[in-house]
Amino acid sequence: MTASTTALHPETADLAVTPGGLLDRVRAARTAADAAEVELLSLAVEWANAHPVLPGQEAWSVPGTTSDPAPESEVECAELAGIPQVRWDAPAAFAAANQMTTEAGQALIRDALVLRHRMPKVWARTLAGHVTAWRARRIAQAVLGHDNDVATYVDDHVAPVAGAIGVVRLDRVVDEAMLRLHAEERELAQLAALDARYVRLDERTLNHTGIAELVVRGDWKDLHDVDATISRIAAILGTAGQPGHGESLDVRRSMAVGVLADPAAADALLNGDQTTRPARPGTRTVLHLHLTDTALWGLDPVGRNQTAARPELEQVIRSWCGRTDTHLVVQPVIDLNDHTHVEQYEIPGRLRDQVAHREPHCVFPWCTRPAAACDCDHITPHATGGPTCTHNLAPLCRRHHRLKTHARWRYRPLDPVTDPGVHLWTDPHGRQYLRGPTGTTEVANPPG
Repeated sequence: MTASTTALHPETADLAVTPGGLLDRVRAARTAADAAEVELLSLAVEWANAHPVLPGQEAWSVPGTTSDPAPESEVECAELAGIPQVRWDAPAAFAAANQMTTEAGQALIRDALVLRHRMPKVWARTLAGHVTAWRARRIAQAVLGHDNDVATYVDDHVAPVAGAIGVVRLDRVVDEAMLRLHAEERELAQLAALDARYVRLDERTLNHTGIAELVVRGDWKDLHDVDATISRIAAILGTAGQPGHGESLDVRRSMAVGVLADPAAADALLNGDQTTRPARPGTRTVLHLHLTDTALWGLDPVGRNQTAARPELEQVIRSWCGRTDTHLVVQPVIDLNDHTHVEQYEIPGRLRDQVAHREPHCVFPWCTRPAAACDCDHITPHATGGPTCTHNLAPLCRRHHRLKTHARWRYRPLDPVTDPGVHLWTDPHGRQYLRGPTGTTEVANPPG
């Protein structure tokens, strides 16, 4: 039987390779994957139960400590209300075994505990296979920071439809619970929303084109006025002789945001001066660019934008440097292969910059916190003879620096000369992870 005959007569073929058979295998794989995710939720609860907070020990995110990044402590304490306390260092090993960041592992444990202790009906349906783990976690996250009566209300009303409820309906159930049970608090929350306004440059959207996204959340009247001004500038940029002539309206509107970055230039443009040259030096943006030796000969089209921790096309860098509204300052070169040593505990700025450029993120397994927001750690402690030098320094975020110092996590570089930036980590339970420039790998037989 030929392949074409098999396709025309699936009833005579092996059921495993017919379209229907393949779909059955897809469903079976999906069912197995969903069951595994529910098992992980159960294991998260068991892991939390195995690491209670004993007298004299510390729970995670205790207000007033410096164990975690600044924005977390008070928020997470509100989120953890109504569930058992877990020892502060417990999530790291669980997360590493699950090949995720410590923050993601902590969130998984938190969501599992919320389901287990605050939403028993949704939890029971999840264990029975009627609700997928990702949907159950979304329901748990909807009641974070709310009182137990709200969680109970949501549990009662959502459990029967938890397997299919969408985000909009879930939000409405939470809103109704708040309006019925805490009307005054909801009114105060609506007023407090005015304090949640922000402007945020989302670096995660930056790609090889050099294009990124700016997210703004603010008062409608303010945003309406800004939108109108952007439209006015975009219209001017579309006239003959302007840099946006011939571009689409959306492109010109995005260019208008760049004009607004220099108020003097924007004012001149809006009032009839058809030049967009800056009236004064504006805020400086430092771009650290790494080039290979072949790039110096024009044979490598790619550089590295260390500010955004990503590769960048040479032509994109050239376009930025060639803009009339850009002030270019050349900084001294940092040789990443140079070995620097100082006879002191304090780390000089140039040595700290060299380490941050060599390893742009925290070197803990799966951590992605930028090195600029990390401590510069002595791998072998200075107090025990560890030198302050290029080969004995690495960026560690505050959370993972504390784990290394107080929770029996340890690490060492494999070979700082031949394999710079590659570290072997060992958790308190003996599991080992290799963290390098390309990511994290769990190792059964660690290299010597």
